[in-house]
Amino acid sequence: MFGLTREKTVVGLDIGSHGVKILELNLKKKGKKDVFEVARIGYEPLPHDVIVEGSIIDSAAVSATISEAFSKAKITSKDVALSISGNAVIIKKISLPAMETQELAESIIWEAKHNIPYPYEETHVDYAILKPPPGSEDRGLEILLVAVKKEKVASLTNVINQAKKNLVAIEVDAFALFNAFEINYPEEFAEKSVAIIGLGANVTTIVVIDHGIPQLFRDLSIGGTYITEAIRKDLNIGHQEAEALLRGVSPAGVSEADSATLLEMNIKELLDEIEKTLAFYTAEDRREKKVDQIYLCGGLAGMGGLPAAFEHKFKVPTVPFNSFRKIHYNDKKLDPAYDQDMAPLFSVAVGLATRKREK
Repeated sequence: MFGLTREKTVVGLDIGSHGVKILELNLKKKGKKDVFEVARIGYEPLPHDVIVEGSIIDSAAVSATISEAFSKAKITSKDVALSISGNAVIIKKISLPAMETQELAESIIWEAKHNIPYPYEETHVDYAILKPPPGSEDRGLEILLVAVKKEKVASLTNVINQAKKNLVAIEVDAFALFNAFEINYPEEFAEKSVAIIGLGANVTTIVVIDHGIPQLFRDLSIGGTYITEAIRKDLNIGHQEAEALLRGVSPAGVSEADSATLLEMNIKELLDEIEKTLAFYTAEDRREKKVDQIYLCGGLAGMGGLPAAFEHKFKVPTVPFNSFRKIHYNDKKLDPAYDQDMAPLFSVAVGLATRKREK
């Protein structure tokens, strides 16, 4: 269910709190390599408050928005892959001794029951066996254990059914980012230790990859909505004005300097929470670990000055995540705004559209 692999492409559908991103790719062979190109792409904003804190409040409005996005993008395929994030998702990295398949399946159930803070019967559970680091002589198994609340899956399935689409795969946002990074940054994926920070409206997703091996997946319950609301209260302004300030547009009567100071104050908590997560990774197993580069994606990634704030905080080079860096994009046939301005927003959709279809 929650895979890290790819094969035949499906339509990547990323349902965010503010909008729906959809992406259909063509898969071609270039020598022995798979080459992806954007076939169709679309973004459709959601009505306000139809999704609140990651929960779907108005399924009819969400499904109608999905249908509208498909129609405008002229996507005829009905097969979609979508992803889940937030506190309904639990990802644990566990170690087990080498064992037979049947024994492993039984051990996974036991581990799930003891590592998931929800009743086992109320969750869908899957797992992935990680590749050992190069040169490792450890014959044990490193496993990513994934659990998602059944009610969350049922809510999304209902929306997809209402939109008359076929749900062929459910992903986790963190795994989708892993896939998108491997496709677009193959050299960095294989040779560096990197952190990908997905800055959403309600959830910040952190993925750490060390020389191609996933090391850490974590969702934090803080995002752009928290910062927007804090700014709105501080300045006593409307929601739209607060969101505009995140994009660098100061409200009437507020100087650019004051806006910059206010933004700095309100992203401090976000940076502090990310620092705690990265510090946990560094301290894990008491080994010396270092992140060489940080990549920012998601709706908040376009906030002016954010890469500089990350560099100041973590002393690590920080850049926007280019979702289409290694994916062909024909701006003569498609709106170039997606490739040029919205690339960080489509990171999850790219990861979904390049995954393997479940057999």
